[in-house]
Amino acid sequence: MNINNDNWTSSHFYSEPLRAFISLGAEPVETEAGLQEVEFQYLVTMTDKDYAELYQSAHKTLDEALQVLNEKYGHWDLQDAGAKVHGDGCSSCAAH
Repeated sequence: MNINNDNWTSSHFYSEPLRAFISLGAEPVETEAGLQEVEFQYLVTMTDKDYAELYQSAHKTLDEALQVLNEKYGHWDLQDAGAKVHGDGCSSCAAH
């Protein structure tokens, strides 16, 4: 399974002790009129188990970032915090 437009905010690839994921970033840019603006970026990031950054690349579109992430790290295990899990725990509580 790949990370895609629907699960990129809740998913990451992992290969002990490393993690790879997409996050949002921003960079100041100057317009042709000399004004300061902010350009949003999609950051493909690889960290160690303590989330210390080891590698990062910036991309202008989510599709580009997804392609890079899946090509580089898609062979690692996928963890999706947004996926429903079966069994005990808060997600299975009848009170909700």
